[in-house]
Amino acid sequence: MQSQSVLLLTLCGREVYSLVKNLALPNVSAELPFEKLKSLMLDHILPVDFQATERAKFNCMIKVANIPCREFILQLNKRASKCNYGDRLEEQLCDRLIAEINNISL
Repeated sequence: MQSQSVLLLTLCGREVYSLVKNLALPNVSAELPFEKLKSLMLDHILPVDFQATERAKFNCMIKVANIPCREFILQLNKRASKCNYGDRLEEQLCDRLIAEINNISL
């Protein structure tokens, strides 16, 4: 497996090697197993859901007229699960639902 790591680092080019070297610190990138190198690169490249972004999306949710109230509540729960509200989860769900009740007739 280590030969795969060395081969990857050799073939990827100077810029990618430099990036992987920094991502692997304090370890030596050439000594890491291939799966660990792969994981480091994917974690760096793949998008991360930031808490503030998820909370903004949650607070902007609007109930569409043709969606039943129950479905909207399920969507709220799903979106809120990404917001890390902790003990305030129920309060935030209620606030968002009440805001929509004020906007439209359920």
